[in-house]
Amino acid sequence: MENSTLNMIQNIKETDNPILKASTLSFYISDGLRNQKLGLYEAYLLQWEVIINTREWYMLPAWSGKVQISTCLALLNQKLLAHIFKDSSCIQLLRQWGMEASELCAERRAHYIMDRYHDYLDIDCERNEHLLKEMLHVRKNYDAMSYDDGPYHVEIFPYHYFEPEKILLEKTDLSGEMSVAEDVETILTELNI
Repeated sequence: MENSTLNMIQNIKETDNPILKASTLSFYISDGLRNQKLGLYEAYLLQWEVIINTREWYMLPAWSGKVQISTCLALLNQKLLAHIFKDSSCIQLLRQWGMEASELCAERRAHYIMDRYHDYLDIDCERNEHLLKEMLHVRKNYDAMSYDDGPYHVEIFPYHYFEPEKILLEKTDLSGEMSVAEDVETILTELNI
């Protein structure tokens, strides 16, 4: 295992602050995707730790975290990935956490997803293809979008490295890509000891 991975694990274990844990792991995930050291499934598993820590940050009074639109988008993107990996128990949990986050969201303004967030959370990949197509349209036209209308789901994990809505629309089977490298296994084990 690389020293940088060991250092990352150590940094996370040394803090009680859940948002610092989430941020440290988010950087690791984005670097891993950028350098093609992480596959989508591995990144999805690690992102769970980010989501759990972020939720702790905004749910526990000790941390006084505020839910933002980006928080809600992270939950939606993770739910789409749960559909891709047919992770049914997580699909329901993410829907529940998404509903909870939307109620707690401190940002109240017009937004292309938040205006119909509950509809997006109810995407079942069969009945709601139009919503997936809208998300894919935003992804394809992201460079021309106004900064003021964001944040965009493309800016949230899995960023621009993968297109969950396209994978779902094309019904691509990724079950053969659900392997986990030893480093990722170690990270998940160490973070949950």
